[in-house]
Amino acid sequence: MQYETIGNSNTKISKICLGCMSFGSKLDWMIELDDAKPIIDCALDLGITFFDTANAYSNGRSEEIVGELLKNCRNDVVIGTKVRYQMGKDPNDIGLSKEQIKKQFLMSLERLQTKFIDLYQIHRWDYDTPIEETLVAMDELVKDNQVHHLGASNMWTWQFAKCVWLCRELNLHRLETMQTHYNLCYREEEREMIPFCKDQKISLFSYNPVAKGFLTGKYTRDTENEGIRFKSDPGFKPKFFKPQDYDVLETVVKLASEKDVKPVQIALAWSLKKDITLPIIGVTKKIHVEEAVESLNVKLTDDDIKQLEEPYKVQNINHLD
Repeated sequence: MQYETIGNSNTKISKICLGCMSFGSKLDWMIELDDAKPIIDCALDLGITFFDTANAYSNGRSEEIVGELLKNCRNDVVIGTKVRYQMGKDPNDIGLSKEQIKKQFLMSLERLQTKFIDLYQIHRWDYDTPIEETLVAMDELVKDNQVHHLGASNMWTWQFAKCVWLCRELNLHRLETMQTHYNLCYREEEREMIPFCKDQKISLFSYNPVAKGFLTGKYTRDTENEGIRFKSDPGFKPKFFKPQDYDVLETVVKLASEKDVKPVQIALAWSLKKDITLPIIGVTKKIHVEEAVESLNVKLTDDDIKQLEEPYKVQNINHLD
């Protein structure tokens, strides 16, 4: 395993992050605790120390699973979670107000069976709450030693830049990480967000690095898709499966065949060559973890990168408002 640090801190995180959105029971493609345990055990055995979840994943069930499976090695791992989305049936349990952050944070602590959270992240911009209120509330969690690092996810670059500026102006703890949608089929973050984070020395994590499984090679052009996730994940089909996406996929599959590796490893190896800190992988089987870690050893030449990127066509930013 290779390791990075969060922002300018000394906190080490594994170069592969295990994303835990698939832990829970909300949708057919998700897995419960018994199936998640061998995955977590495998990740730990292979040196993965960074685990990412959110309070809204399966309405808190993902956090419960993560907390149960990591409680015996809590001080050896880095756990990130997020706040913003609707929690429960109460219409007020949403957003980034000071009251909501405090309430949801305490509930996350309980589900995760921990006394602190390593990385606490804004899941998405809240247009109903002044961002100053949000940043001050999160800063207080750091000052109280309940949170070690702050970050954000899914923002327009101008919004994130405003957060960074306000933290400096108000003398608050800075946001040290940005988590964003980025893969061979969706590269629009190369316009602004990636250069901004690189300039500000902010760690950048890419989620969906294999396009929700599209880049694994199991989907083919002009063939009816029968996969469980294709049928049950409403955000899957609209984001991918365009003709240009298949152009990218077929290039990935061809290069994987030439190098005798899996398409998923080509997709991850490409992301590891770009200006991001690390990819966040979503998994439902132990083999997915093993293949992801093996991607650290896949070597791509400049010609390989050029070949992989050539089919891409500019598109609208599709994961924000």
